[in-house]
Amino acid sequence: MNIQFLRTSWITGSSSAKNRTNHQKPDSMREQENLFALIIGVGDDLPYTIDDAIKLRDTLTDPNLVGYPKENVILRTGKEADRAGILGAFDELKEKTDKDSSILFYYSGHGGKYTSQHKFYLQPYGMTAENYATTWVKAEELRDKINALDSKNLVMFLDCCHAEGMLQTGLEDFYGLAQKLNDEGGVWVVASCQDNQKSWRLPGDENSLFTECLLEVLSGKHTSPFLDPKVTITDVVEYIFEEVPRRAIKVENPKTKEPIQQQPFAKFQMSENVTLSHFPKNVDTHEAIVADLERKAEKIDERSFIKLLQSMEIIGRRDDAIELLEGHKRAHSDADLLNALGDLYKGRYLETNYEADGQHALKCHEEALELALADEDEEQVFLNAINLAFLYLMLDLNKKTMRTYAEQAHEAAKNYFYPSPDKYGTMGEACIYLYRLEEAREHYSKVGQEGGIRARMKIYNDAYKAYTTLYNDNPRDEFLIFLTEKLLG
Repeated sequence: MNIQFLRTSWITGSSSAKNRTNHQKPDSMREQENLFALIIGVGDDLPYTIDDAIKLRDTLTDPNLVGYPKENVILRTGKEADRAGILGAFDELKEKTDKDSSILFYYSGHGGKYTSQHKFYLQPYGMTAENYATTWVKAEELRDKINALDSKNLVMFLDCCHAEGMLQTGLEDFYGLAQKLNDEGGVWVVASCQDNQKSWRLPGDENSLFTECLLEVLSGKHTSPFLDPKVTITDVVEYIFEEVPRRAIKVENPKTKEPIQQQPFAKFQMSENVTLSHFPKNVDTHEAIVADLERKAEKIDERSFIKLLQSMEIIGRRDDAIELLEGHKRAHSDADLLNALGDLYKGRYLETNYEADGQHALKCHEEALELALADEDEEQVFLNAINLAFLYLMLDLNKKTMRTYAEQAHEAAKNYFYPSPDKYGTMGEACIYLYRLEEAREHYSKVGQEGGIRARMKIYNDAYKAYTTLYNDNPRDEFLIFLTEKLLG
């Protein structure tokens, strides 16, 4: 059993917005005060895009969902969504926010492509073929407005035709924004369709297909029963990437008489997951699970015990989960549980930089590796060996021993029968420690092809830390660019 605890970070900052003095307020209140959104629904000949924007605004400001303060949400629809209104809204957003703010930008309307110059643009209210030169918003202008924001957290949703081209060509240079990112920040951009596709509203629907799916997942309607206390950006991307093309292909394009093709596209410059919606009532469910299982932790089976640990972490009791797992009678005789304990310590070490947590993680993975070797459990061998190589590097221990663990992890993963992102990610990371970077590219390419977004983020995070610690932290480094494109693109 491969047990993993994935760390997520809130799409919030830790300080207040400009001109606020709220240092005495609770953390949750400060976090909500730092959530901002700019929502644009152009309308014009697409009146439903106004409904898209208003419905998203209502979802974001619902206190039972995301909980954005109403005064932090800027809405521009219809005549207010002309060129001046859109660009002016960015200026207003810049005044309201600071480096610790988190921003969601949403656009619903026409997206255009100037074919002869391969330029992409947003089509504001009132733009026509005759006045486009003075009324459009070019992708480059949008990029410059985004790069001018102080925020280190940005999520963008573009629901328009040719949306991928807007990202790949017009918004390709996020370098100014990327310079402001750190381990807690980043930028996600999600487009409703590919460069050569249209963004559709299906017959009978109130909203566009992309926005309909976005609203569903933000409202926790993407799975049943929905018990998580939050919806993350990876939940959004996974659901949209599956649902949009699945629903589109069932409908005939009235012009071509062929099934509609619409495939969303995502691009991001971050390694942490981000929470977009929270569901306090679901926290009660996990608290009930903990209340029921914690008192009988020594008696329940391994599956129920893992369920207990996961619920404890979800409600913010990771330290208690570590203590419970440390004291469990099977913890130090079960490679799966030891690996899980090591991952918990490793996660806390990476957040706090407390060496004691790093040493605890090291010990857990050493013990788990011994048990896995004795049991001939190849999967646990490579998972624990690669964790040991990583920890030897992070704790600045013997590099020769680090390389030995890397060789062991590589060999065990190579011999492991079943293909998986973990298998190829382990081999790629091992090659970083062994300075076999061309081979590393081969393995990470397979992760990029076969791994889901969660797996790719986790693998990217460890690869990035390993490479930048050993070699180069220049964001223009060829290998780092390769990792970003293959794992985060």
